[in-house]
Amino acid sequence: MNGLKACPECQVPDYITSEHLWLDNGDIVQKRNQAARLVFFESENIDPLFRNIQEIIGVPIEHMVINSVRRAVRIYVSLIVTEDTKEAIRRKEMDPIPIALEMMKISKIMGCGGEEFVDYRYERDDDDYYIVTQHEPFSVPLVAGTTAGAVEAILGGDRGVTCEQISPEVYKMTITPSPHPEELKQRMQMDIYRHRAGDIELDRCAVCGGPQALAGYRWYLDRGICLNRTTRRRMVMMSPQVLDVIFSELREELGDAVDEAVVEAQRRFTRSGFYSIDDVGSEADFRTMLALRGLGNLKEIKIRKKGLQMRLENAALPLMIVGMMQGAFDALLGLESTVEWELSDQNTLEIEVSHA
Repeated sequence: MNGLKACPECQVPDYITSEHLWLDNGDIVQKRNQAARLVFFESENIDPLFRNIQEIIGVPIEHMVINSVRRAVRIYVSLIVTEDTKEAIRRKEMDPIPIALEMMKISKIMGCGGEEFVDYRYERDDDDYYIVTQHEPFSVPLVAGTTAGAVEAILGGDRGVTCEQISPEVYKMTITPSPHPEELKQRMQMDIYRHRAGDIELDRCAVCGGPQALAGYRWYLDRGICLNRTTRRRMVMMSPQVLDVIFSELREELGDAVDEAVVEAQRRFTRSGFYSIDDVGSEADFRTMLALRGLGNLKEIKIRKKGLQMRLENAALPLMIVGMMQGAFDALLGLESTVEWELSDQNTLEIEVSHA
């Protein structure tokens, strides 16, 4: 697999730069399917975000997170694996494991952690199973949902997943037949990304053509981990739709207050010190940082003692960005703030943070 090779200049895996494009409006897309948007961001943010949301709303959400991801991944994998392949596997004319192993390689390159195939049974009855071991998963519920969704897409039928921690950072995940409520099958909607031109020009590696700033990250492909060389923060490349679908499903179950809960959860995590205003640096540096992560095209940011204003075109994960900026402002001044935001139909995010 070409992704296991790296550029001799910037040391970025070939798969990252050959299969993805960083466009002029602060987004990342798959080269072969430019309707599929991705983000490249700090994965250590994800599970604390879920825990904070759960604490704020007072309702367990892990099962909702897993089910949302499972359904989203089932849709995605169903589109990229041909019907002929799926039919051949279901007729037991083709072994599904080579496909699974290839997906595991890609998952490692994307920073999702290490995954090892253990065993499977496929007789199309209730005793079927598919078992993997996950090493250092970037997010336990997201990896669990992803694994179950991929199995559903390829083998067909509804599946459930159980997670057993067998040692620190190692989990055994078992996928078995399990029916899902009919209303869940009807509700899932996936928005299609549509490109809008921007004005961002990232410096490029002279050898592979990927963003030059990616040289600031190191991939440990044997572990499925990518780290920022300076901050040592762990990174992951994934679809923002995965998190958007989770927030949408939580909203369906729990109401519109979920949006405020997501913002507040992200604010609490950011204020704990993971992110800071120092990460912003100059406006130009922050613009590059957001574009490298596929989060959008920064058009304006103003930070003063009395407040913060920001306008971001083509915003991805807007609720998380709102909470991040509010939390970073609170940490800077040691004060509580209020925040207002608006997301336009064109996906332009405007944020205003001010003293409470």
